[in-house]
Amino acid sequence: MATVKKHYENHLAKYYSWMSGGMAQKLEEHRNFFKDHHVVPCFSGVAVDLGAGSGFQSIPLAELGFRVIAIDLSKNLLTELKESAKDLPVEIINDDLLNFSKHCPDKIELVVCMGDTLTHLNTHQNIRHLLTMIYNALETGGRVILTFRDLTTELRGLDRFIPIRNDANTTFTCFVEYEKDYVKVHDIIYEREKNHWNLKKSFFKKIRIFPPWTREILQDIGFKVETFDIHNAVVCIIAHKI
Repeated sequence: MATVKKHYENHLAKYYSWMSGGMAQKLEEHRNFFKDHHVVPCFSGVAVDLGAGSGFQSIPLAELGFRVIAIDLSKNLLTELKESAKDLPVEIINDDLLNFSKHCPDKIELVVCMGDTLTHLNTHQNIRHLLTMIYNALETGGRVILTFRDLTTELRGLDRFIPIRNDANTTFTCFVEYEKDYVKVHDIIYEREKNHWNLKKSFFKKIRIFPPWTREILQDIGFKVETFDIHNAVVCIIAHKI
C-alpha cells in the first residue's frame, strides 16, 4: 500500500486535473461555489488552502482578492498550481497540512480544506487536531470551509467499481474495499502508448468520516456552523470562529 504522498506523486498527480473534469471546469465550479457562499475578503484577507493540489480553490480565492497560502504534499501538483496561478498572490508550500500553522501569519481570515483532503488524514484524532489548529489560527469571524466524500455508506458487489473518466488514450477506474474505519481506494489506469495499452495501478487508504461527528467536533471546539449539507455523497460544512 502506498502512502498518500507516494500515491499522488508516483501515480495520481499526472492525471489529477484531467480525472476531475479538467482545470477550466474545476476553476469555474469553485468560482461559482465561493460566489454562492459569499466568500470575499473582509478582514486580513489571508486564506489558507489545505490540500491545495493543482489550484482548484487557490486560484479562484486569489482572483477574489485573497492572499493565498497553498499547502500540499505533492510537488507535482504544486508545480501545476504555480504554472496556472501566474502572477496571482499565491504562496506555495510543499508540506504536510498538519504543519500548516508553521507557515501562516498571525491573522488568517479563511481556511479551506476541500476536495477529499480531509479523508487523507490517517486517524480521527488527527482530524480533531487539525480542526483545533484551524480554530486557533483563525481571527475572530474567520471561516473554515470543509468538503469531503461521505464514505460511511458501504458500496457492495459491482457498485465498488467506479468509472472516473476516459478518453481515446486513457481509462481511469476506481475500485473500493471497506474496512471498519477506512476505505482502500484502488486507482486503476489504462493508458495508450503507441500501439499498446499500459496498466498502472496503486492503492491507498481514506478514513471514513461520519458527517455529524465532524459538525459536533467543530461546535465543541468553538465554531458556529453556518452550513451543513450533503449532496451526491459530498459533505459541505462552513463554520466561523465566534
